[in-house]
Amino acid sequence: MKSIRIQNIFPAGLAGSFLMLCCQVLVAQPGPPVPRYFIGPDSTLYWNRALPVYIKLAPSPDGAGVNLVSKEFEKYTNPVFLDTEGPNFIRTRYAVDKNTRQTVKPQLEVLFEVVADGEAPESTISFKNANAFSSAGKQYYGRGLTYELTSSDKYAGVEFIHSAINSDPFSVYQQAISVPGEGEQTVRFYSTDRVGNVEPVKQSVFTTDLSAPVISHNINGISDSNTIASTSTIYFTATDPLSGVARIHYRFDQAPFSIYTGANLKLDHLEDGDHVLEYYAEDHVGNRSVNAGFRFYYDKLAPITASDILGDKYIWQDKVYFSGRTKMKLTAIDNKAGVKEIRYSVDQEAFKTYEEPFYLPAVQGNHTIRFYSIDRLSNTPGGAEEYKHNINLVFLDLTGPDIGHSFNGPTFRANNELFMGPKTTFVLQGKDNQSGLQYMAYSIDGAQAETRYEKPFGLDLPSGVHRIELFAYDQVNNRNVSEATVHFDSGSPIIISNFSTSPSAQRDGLGVYPPYVVLFLAATDEIVGNDKIYYRINDGPELAYSNPIGNLAPDKKYEIRVRAVDKVGNESTRSVSFFTSAR
Repeated sequence: MKSIRIQNIFPAGLAGSFLMLCCQVLVAQPGPPVPRYFIGPDSTLYWNRALPVYIKLAPSPDGAGVNLVSKEFEKYTNPVFLDTEGPNFIRTRYAVDKNTRQTVKPQLEVLFEVVADGEAPESTISFKNANAFSSAGKQYYGRGLTYELTSSDKYAGVEFIHSAINSDPFSVYQQAISVPGEGEQTVRFYSTDRVGNVEPVKQSVFTTDLSAPVISHNINGISDSNTIASTSTIYFTATDPLSGVARIHYRFDQAPFSIYTGANLKLDHLEDGDHVLEYYAEDHVGNRSVNAGFRFYYDKLAPITASDILGDKYIWQDKVYFSGRTKMKLTAIDNKAGVKEIRYSVDQEAFKTYEEPFYLPAVQGNHTIRFYSIDRLSNTPGGAEEYKHNINLVFLDLTGPDIGHSFNGPTFRANNELFMGPKTTFVLQGKDNQSGLQYMAYSIDGAQAETRYEKPFGLDLPSGVHRIELFAYDQVNNRNVSEATVHFDSGSPIIISNFSTSPSAQRDGLGVYPPYVVLFLAATDEIVGNDKIYYRINDGPELAYSNPIGNLAPDKKYEIRVRAVDKVGNESTRSVSFFTSAR
């Protein structure tokens, strides 16, 4: 520290002499610095280094005094300027007792301290009660922002802090100040100390963001009003013109909120049905949008497609048989969005749009039919290669069964004509190697009504030629027809008997013949002719007639029972009774 030494300037014994410092002081006003001095509560003298210093000697505290002049350093005095920041001293070499006017023993210097202060205070600003965010060299604050100013001065101490916001005039800062409004703000501030040093104006430029972000949801994919397809996704767009969007939160239904990462939200974890999407956005200073809600129906189910067979069909062991008259009808229902179209493919052909029931290709054998439906949101049952319904083997049966017949009982052929009688039955045989035989039927002589064949059947008709139509149906109602023409003979043979002699007498109304008589038998038939003659003598066994009946016993009554059978089994009987005479 620099000191100004005063030597031998006081006459010995001079009472009441003192040193007095003086200066001219101006009151500090905002604007250019006005240097001054300040005496602190502890009598410390603080002197602005920009002020001149004049040193005077006076015999009394109130005397005018005389300015000290240094002949040797005249150009550096009147005035003197303090050159060292902080404490400076004006001193005498030795202290003198005020009463005795003698130098105090032991000797000591008398120091007059002056604190030089030529430096302005240093002010700082701090922000409180609001969220802060920095980006690209800009500072942002949220709601509730206040700022506080503090200042420090090394020597004389701070007198005032002055502040102004935006275009407002400066005012003396007293307490924390709230920042009103939104947008870019400029706070200007400076402080002054007690000796008139003025700090250069500082400023802090920042932006207050009091508004929440604006957020909306977007559907990427297919939707219909509030119905969303299973292939669709949801993403969010949010804007905040000041501090910017920091986070987006969302949840489905009552699940905990999640932070949106920016990727489209898939919905495949949701069940088919009604759902609620809630979401909100926060900016970088804590402003939060109100919860937005989006109620929607998540349609993840494809339509259900069903086939219907119009016409002949038969199902056996998971195999389906069609006839050539059969059409396939496809129908679909959808739980929400509605059916857009049905598509089908036959035998690996390209899929095409179903419009009406269709026939299968006219080729007998197995056919593969695939089909699926698309709803108005393009939901399919897992894509075009998976099918809710898939009929793998549809057999198209275009031919009727094979049909034949045989006869059970006597028949007779002559000149390519078949003869049968009442004892003969028709036996029908049918076979189908595709869908299988369903049933057989027949009609006689062109009758419109068909009689279902249950077992072999006979005819109950007048004798003559008759036409029998035979029908066979397979399981898909393909029919095959056959025909048989028969000559039906329902008449019985006529039995003829003749004796080799005439009767010699009558007994009990019967003729009496000699024991050597011979009985001749014969039979005639109008259509097929007689086949066999059988006879029984009294209670004897029935014998086939081949020779005249003779060798009869004398004096005996005979009853010859005769049975004639024609070639188709018609029979007639007759009894021939007589007596033989004694020898």
